[in-house]
Amino acid sequence: MPASVKGGIALRKSLRAFSPDLAKALPKEVSAALKPITKAAKGYLPDDGQVLSGWLAREGSDARFPVYNARIVKGGIGYKTTPSKPNRRGFRSLARVFNKSAAGAIYETMGRKTPQSRFVQNQQGKYSSQMKGDQKMEGRALFRAYEENNGKAREAVLAAIKNAADKLNARARG
Repeated sequence: MPASVKGGIALRKSLRAFSPDLAKALPKEVSAALKPITKAAKGYLPDDGQVLSGWLAREGSDARFPVYNARIVKGGIGYKTTPSKPNRRGFRSLARVFNKSAAGAIYETMGRKTPQSRFVQNQQGKYSSQMKGDQKMEGRALFRAYEENNGKAREAVLAAIKNAADKLNARARG
C-alpha cells in the first residue's frame, strides 16, 4: 500500500512558489484517484440493521464500547491530499485514505487477530463480509476497497506526482 516518494514535500513547495496552477491541479488529480476507494469502502459497510443489536445505541446506557451508527461510520471515511506530520520514523504521507470513527475501525479490523471470537462469529452470522489484504493491511472496508482497486489508485497518485514534477521542470528549463 505505501510507496516511497523522495522529494514529494519539496515538490509541493516548489509548485506553490513557482507554478500555482500546477499546485492546484496536483491535489485534484490525486483526489480523482482516491475517490473510488472511499466510495467503494462506504458501500462495504453494513447498515444499522445489519449489525448486532448490542452494538447499536441504547437508551440509558453508560457503556464505553463505541456504538455503531452507519451514518457516522460512513461519514468517517474519507481521504486527504495534504502532507501529514512525520511519524516516529520520519515518514510522511502525501495522500491517504482514512476512517476516523471508532466503530468503523472496529468493524474494519474485527477478526484480524481472533477470527474465532464470539463477537466476530455472531457478526459474521448476521452480515457476512470479506477480509481482504495482507496481515496488517487486512480489513473489511477500506483495505478491501484498496485491494480490489488493484493498485490503480496508487499508480494514478504516483503518475500525478511525476507529471507535476515533469511539468515544473519543463517550465524551469524553457
